[in-house]
Amino acid sequence: MHKKILSALLGMLLLTGCGTSAPPAETDESIETAEETVMNEPITEWQLIPDADWQAGFQIMSQKDHANGDYCYIKDTWTYTDSAFTPSWILAQWDSGPCLADSRAESDPTEYTDGKWRSVKYDAAANSLTFHLDTSLYYGGRPALQGDWWPHLLIEQTSFGYDLTPKSRQPFYRCDSDSMIVSFDIRLKDYEITKVDGDWVQAAQFLMYFYVKGIDTQDFCWFGLQLFDNRWSLNDHYIGYDGGKADASGAMIYSIGSRYVYKGCDTLLWYKGRPNPGGDWVHVEIDIKPYLEDMFAHGTDEGYFKAESLSELVINGMNLGWETIGTFDHTMEIANLRLASHRQDS
Repeated sequence: MHKKILSALLGMLLLTGCGTSAPPAETDESIETAEETVMNEPITEWQLIPDADWQAGFQIMSQKDHANGDYCYIKDTWTYTDSAFTPSWILAQWDSGPCLADSRAESDPTEYTDGKWRSVKYDAAANSLTFHLDTSLYYGGRPALQGDWWPHLLIEQTSFGYDLTPKSRQPFYRCDSDSMIVSFDIRLKDYEITKVDGDWVQAAQFLMYFYVKGIDTQDFCWFGLQLFDNRWSLNDHYIGYDGGKADASGAMIYSIGSRYVYKGCDTLLWYKGRPNPGGDWVHVEIDIKPYLEDMFAHGTDEGYFKAESLSELVINGMNLGWETIGTFDHTMEIANLRLASHRQDS
């Protein structure tokens, strides 16, 4: 294996807290020895999300260019620590007004902002990110209409590096793992809606999606967790296909309802029938394996999946953040993000 790849993999292990070896020494020989020791150590748990603590920063994605096939590209890099690793996370702002990279305002190094409408802030002490999105600039007082491009502010990893991961660890990415535990803390910091006559749905959603991909097939599913929706405190699963706008993927969407995401939680992001800004942190810990099985059963019955079993599908990538239709000024905080896969046969 190429030395740079080995070095990057060891760095990823250190960032995600996986493995027990010491940091690599300076020589190529010691790098190879450390990598072999870590990867051959028998384990039953593997944390899948690289840099889950956001230490290496973000690459900033441009707005979508709808005049040129919805093309977008990396426009800037935002770092705030001395990490030597290239950011694996992307900050995506699809359809959110003027490009954030072009309109960035001066701020603390741990915040990327235009000074008013959009910002993402990193807090090392709390191991958290804060997402602030005010959509009033985007809509400018007009109604949010059906078919509109709508504002997003989210973070994304298009891949968790499954293809670069040594084969001894690849089984942990498979959707047939014994369990896959998603855990995080979440808090609705601010929430305000400006109702405009003629608005289509006035929907503010904070969502988490994992990318379920075929190992040897072209299968793909947006596998999600519904974390917040201003229209109801607890909702049920959504199962369908991506559509409704020109850049829709047509891919299957399986989104776990918030009533299951927050089952057993002491507090919610709602209180007395309305969103509860400034409330307590909510800790979530959910095994998504049963829902992956349900996703596969639905997709198989509908002739969607080419894969013949869950073992032929992997989780390899994700996004997390706001998708909003209407005029809102809202802020969400997320902390201590993890996706831990457990297997006894690794």
